[in-house]
Amino acid sequence: MDFKKTAKSIRNLFIKHWKKWTIFAFLAILVYIGFIFYKYVYKSLYEQREVSPFKLEIKKAAYQSIMDKLLNRGEKINQINTKNYLDPFK
Repeated sequence: MDFKKTAKSIRNLFIKHWKKWTIFAFLAILVYIGFIFYKYVYKSLYEQREVSPFKLEIKKAAYQSIMDKLLNRGEKINQINTKNYLDPFK
């Protein structure tokens, strides 16, 4: 019973002051959109970024292994290109 009275009073409040609640809801939506715009658009475009204090380095062993593999592949491709194949049409 108490819930029904509370619901009825809230319903009457919304019915009597519907213009104020509509304006309040519209303003709340605008504030929310502004917050989202600030957080995800404005900050990402115009906020100062920190400079990383460390220097990026490449590990010499990993670099050397990659270069060796690349050289081996190049050698294999050259062997394939320079190999004399038999002519099947002779």
